[in-house]
Order: sequence, then structure tokens, then C-alpha cells
Amino acid sequence: MSARRPASRAPRPRIVALVDDRKRDLAGATLLAHQLDALGVECLLEPLEAYRAALAAHRPSLILFNHLNASHLVAYSRRLHAMGVLTAVLPNEGIVYNADQLKFLSNRHHREAHIDYFFCWNEPHRNALREAGFGPSTHIEAVGVPRFDFYKAPWSRLFRASRARGRPRLLLCTNFQLARLWELPKSEADKFFSAWVNRIPLYREYWKTVEHAFLGRQRMLDFADALLAADRYELVVRPHPREDPKPYVDWMAALPAAARRWVRIEATASITGLILECDVEISCETCTTALEAWIAGKPTVELIFFRDPMLYHPEHGAASTPCEDPASLPGAVDAVRAGRVEAAVLAARRALLAKWCSSPDGTSTARVAQLIAQAVKAAPAPDWSKLTAADRRRGTKLRLLRNLGLAYHFDPLMPVKLAFNRDRYAGKHYGYEKAIKPREVAAARAQLVKALGAG
Repeated sequence: MSARRPASRAPRPRIVALVDDRKRDLAGATLLAHQLDALGVECLLEPLEAYRAALAAHRPSLILFNHLNASHLVAYSRRLHAMGVLTAVLPNEGIVYNADQLKFLSNRHHREAHIDYFFCWNEPHRNALREAGFGPSTHIEAVGVPRFDFYKAPWSRLFRASRARGRPRLLLCTNFQLARLWELPKSEADKFFSAWVNRIPLYREYWKTVEHAFLGRQRMLDFADALLAADRYELVVRPHPREDPKPYVDWMAALPAAARRWVRIEATASITGLILECDVEISCETCTTALEAWIAGKPTVELIFFRDPMLYHPEHGAASTPCEDPASLPGAVDAVRAGRVEAAVLAARRALLAKWCSSPDGTSTARVAQLIAQAVKAAPAPDWSKLTAADRRRGTKLRLLRNLGLAYHFDPLMPVKLAFNRDRYAGKHYGYEKAIKPREVAAARAQLVKALGAG
């Protein structure tokens, strides 16, 4: 009598999560993949530029986007729906304090897109999307901020603090990405704000805001000098990811050697790790890094410059310890480090985190994973007969480049193009540099497993 052949296992549902920026988004995407794996769903991570190629290469039941704003993505979402592939959106940035701006962003970009699941950071965004006309076919869920999970155990074990140098470590986070426009022809600023200036009142005085960003960057260095003059701190300066760090590098290079030994510029390190290892976080007016520091349990000080309505929001300011005078900054740092923060500020902070981050507790990614797993397990199989020859060609290219350790939009001629016309190709070069590569994805997965095992 022949042995009975064991029943074959049904294939696991599969999704693709598109990752925009490896420095900002890879850790969070890796955690989502880890959570989905525990729920029996395979999650493949691909660079955002591979959104079309991933369809034939992986045949997923769901594709997770960071946005569906652009017209070509809107059209693509409708095609996915026609094939039976679910679409979901999980934003990279989800805090928009200004009501007009939130209404514009919720209404303008998504009306024609097909979105099965929209994972909002907070209830204000969820309500704005409903008011924009999304019907019951779109599941709009306020899940909190998945990448903020890393400020809570056990996920915080992924980031190991560097050794302290014997002084309190201060993290100064800059926020002057608009300053560069002041140094360019005004036409560049006109072009940058063209989509908003006639639709959002907040942006009508944008040139004044650009000037305030430029002057604020200069003023911020006065605050940094005051900290160094106190001669009792280690100072870590973290430029905003969309800032050129050169002004800060030049400032540091001009410092006396005795002061320079207590400063470092961290333009590329993970902001999560930098916040977890600091003693006090210092932000420049309204900045998400302050919220992250509060979640991590770190004291904060907010530097005040011009209270420009585009750069400073009173609700955020009420939850912060403000400082307007460089000479008073060391005292403010010492006060918050000692726990001297007004009760009203702490209450405002708790209310702000509840409203805009859904009371972060380290479980946002788990909520997203649970909703995705339920969706794909209940969904019928997509109609893969609707794949085109172009789909299959792109899928083959993606698989080949993955095997070579390259992202989908790799261009072997890019060094030559940059040499002959850097201005024209700098954007594409930057796009490739920030994209995830297979080696980096594997390393991130291994690092997460190792960190969790070490606990």
C-alpha cells in the first residue's frame, strides 16, 4: 500500500509595499513585512519606481502606496481595481495642522483614484477624506504613525545608542528646507508654490516665508553658538533631509578646535536612533521631530524665530517649551532636562499626540498589518489574464535587476550623463540613490530579527 501524499499547502497571500526613501521608510516597511509574515502574508518590498513592474513580477493581491496623488498613479489604481488587485495608501507624512491645506490635500489628489484602504495617521485626516467624497467602498482607518513604533519597546531595540562622551547630549534638528529658494531666482519659488498659491490662503505670502526660512537658518546658528559657549554639552546637529548640510558643515569648520570637538553633524543617520540616544531634543519651530521626542520620552525645547504661519503652528507651540533668545537657551535646556515643564504644556502635549498621532503606543504597524491580512485573505484571486506584454516585460526586468542587486530604475549610463549635464540628471540620480536595493532590504530584515532576538 503506497504512502499517502501529504496535502500541499495553499500559497500564502502576497502583497507589495512600495518604499519611497530607504533612509526614512525602510525600517518601517521592514517592520510591516515582519508583522505580516507572522499573520501568514508575504510582503515584498520594492522601490516606488517599480510600481508597474511589481504587478507581473510578484502577482500581488494588494499594492501599498505612500500616495496616489499623481495622475498616472490615479489611472494605475483604476487599472488595478479592474484586475482585482487591492490598492492601499499609507502616507509618509500625515500631520497637516492647517484646515485649508488639509482639505486641499484630501480633496484634490484622490477623487478619481480607486483606493480600497487608506491608513491615516489621525482622525482629522480621516474626516477630511470622508468630507472629500470617499464612499463606503474605501476603508479609511486612523491607525497612528507606524514609523513611530520604533520609539517603543521591543522595536526600539533596533537602535543602539552610541556611547556618551561624558556630557549631556543635545540633538538640534534643523527645519529650513525652504531656505534654498531664497538663494535661487524668485522664479524657482514661484514654480515650487504654483500648485498651492491660488488655492490655499496659507501660501499666499510664500516669498515672505522663504525669507523667514533663510533668516531663521542664520539665527539658529546663534542658538547653537550659545550652547557651545556654555561649554557643558555635546551637540549633535541634524539637518532636515531636504536641506543641504553645507551651511552647517561650514559653520562647524569655522569653530575653535576646543568647541568643535563637542559637535558633530549627522546628515544621514536615522532620526529615530538620534532621538533615542539624546538627552534633550531641540527643534526649530513646528517640527515633527518634537513629536517623536515626546513619544520617546525625551525633553524638548522649541526655538522661536518669526512665528510665520507656514512654519509655526500655535497648537504645536502650546505643547512645547519655547525659547526666543539664544542667551537663555542653556537655561531652558537645563530646566527641561531636570523635568521643569509646565503642567499646561504637558497636558497640551498629550492632547496633541492623541489628536494627531492617535495616542502612539507602538502598535500602529500591527494594526495596519492586521487590516491588510484580513483584506487579502478574504479577497478573490486577481484576474492575471489581463496582464499585458508590457507588464511581463517590466516584470522580467525587475526580477533580473533584483538578482543583480540593483533597483528597478538603475541606469548604467548615469555616471556619463552626470558628467556631461549634472543639472539635468541630478534629480534622477538622487531618486536612485534614495531607493531601496535588495541588499539593503535583506540587511534590514536581518537586523530587525537580530534586535528582537537580542531581547
